[in-house]
Amino acid sequence: MARRARTEVLREVHDGLRSFTAYAVLYSQAVAERLGLSATDSRCVDLLDRHGPMSAGRLAELTGLTSGAVTGIVDRLERARFARREPDPMDRRRVIVHLVPARENDAFAHLASAQDRVDGLLAQYDLKELAAIGDFLAKASATTAEEIARLRP
Repeated sequence: MARRARTEVLREVHDGLRSFTAYAVLYSQAVAERLGLSATDSRCVDLLDRHGPMSAGRLAELTGLTSGAVTGIVDRLERARFARREPDPMDRRRVIVHLVPARENDAFAHLASAQDRVDGLLAQYDLKELAAIGDFLAKASATTAEEIARLRP
């Protein structure tokens, strides 16, 4: 009985992850559209926000995209005034991509409502449960990044 119960709970978790992932992708697309960006461009804005200024090569590593694709993304982000390129002080052949603070604020203003709602959901869990959720999400993110790398040449 306990084995069956675990199987059922695992199925529910997998179903929940599939549903959450689908809605997260659609939400990301809706936010990107509001900002006049593609979903991939918007995800790069998020990566720059979370990891700070970085080379286009590092952005390519984090996304699994080619350097040519990332160059196009950075070009579009510059045209939309979300990012700017600056020479790398350590290697003048490279550039570092920075977010433009005012546009960064525009981008994340659209996320405030969702952030508030997630905070409301998280308020239902105790510290131990929150730690388990955080641990799972970190490990699931790493696993997903590895799977992306496996799928791309």
